[in-house]
Amino acid sequence: MKKGYLVLENGEIFEGERIGYPKDTCLEVVFNTSMAGYLKVFTDPSYASQGVVMTYPLIGNYGVIPEDTESKKVWVSAVFVHELAEVSSNFRKAKELDEYLKENEVPGLKNINTRKLTKLLRNSGTMRGKITDNIEDIEKIIAEIKEYKPKNLVGLVSSKRSYVDGEGDIKIALLNFGCKENIVRELKKRNCTVYVYPQDSSASNLLENNPDGIVLSNGPRRSRKL
Repeated sequence: MKKGYLVLENGEIFEGERIGYPKDTCLEVVFNTSMAGYLKVFTDPSYASQGVVMTYPLIGNYGVIPEDTESKKVWVSAVFVHELAEVSSNFRKAKELDEYLKENEVPGLKNINTRKLTKLLRNSGTMRGKITDNIEDIEKIIAEIKEYKPKNLVGLVSSKRSYVDGEGDIKIALLNFGCKENIVRELKKRNCTVYVYPQDSSASNLLENNPDGIVLSNGPRRSRKL
């Protein structure tokens, strides 16, 4: 297994082994404490351009179950885990997590010290970083990290056109800043017809169907430094 590194903007370096797609990339590093549901995290548009540290020690134990995703693509920029399950087991499993990351061109590291990394992020706040194979020129890497600033993430994750989902009696206009599919599912369960609009829609667009309510979805989160 090939070595890889996560370099943080403060100069800290975390060594691990490569998983997923073999590419170098800058990102914002955050952590997630979920004990299950890693697919929901990886496909949540809120995590666009972020590398996610999973604090639960074993990830991938039930493989990839397409029905459990929150969108049609993986939005995280990288995945960092303590241990990646070598064998997954679930009757709904379609493939292994590592295969899924490769298919979606998402890099990652396993066997890194996720406890230490999470404590660092918790105490110091969200940091920018870079996943890479080569740390010979660390000053150049840190300079590149500090220059990193993602742009127009809401435009990236929002729907490109308006659409309607559901046939309920209650009409809801949903302004999509990076909406998880579960939000629409839960509204449909509550007898709603959901009119989904792109993030740059006008007030007149939202009101064109005379909705009973308006929902503003969540979306990508950023630290103040970005």
